Amino acid sequence: MEKGQGVPVPMTDAAPPYPGPSAGFDMGGYQGGPPPAGYPVQQHGYQYYEQQTQIIHPVNHVVVVQQLPTEAPGQMLCPRCQTTVLSQTEYKNGMLTWLICGILGFFLCWCCCFIPFFVDACKDVEHTCPVCRTVLHVHKRR
Repeated sequence: MEKGQGVPVPMTDAAPPYPGPSAGFDMGGYQGGPPPAGYPVQQHGYQYYEQQTQIIHPVNHVVVVQQLPTEAPGQMLCPRCQTTVLSQTEYKNGMLTWLICGILGFFLCWCCCFIPFFVDACKDVEHTCPVCRTVLHVHKRR
């Protein structure tokens, strides 16, 4: 078998898979030569089908699953600078801070309604990269 040839199929007396042109059919200038890809080719009593090969390049994707930190700084991979860093934390006023303030103000505890703004346990924690200052994660209180 020559290189570039497909799998040999023995010739039988059955009808060919692609019937030839009918009588009086104009070939449209076809003078012979190698048939187009996918058409049968006969050699040495065997009928070969040319195989069309398709090269598929594999693509490898790497998914990094990180444990997201809560209150304490955590080791994370920064998506911007691609370095593994220990995140810096900063407390920000969040939904829980304002909710506690509103509830205390609703019950007429005006002197106590500003306490949540001074307690870190009521605030959201923002984790940033110390190298490029990108926000990596925000731990929201609920």
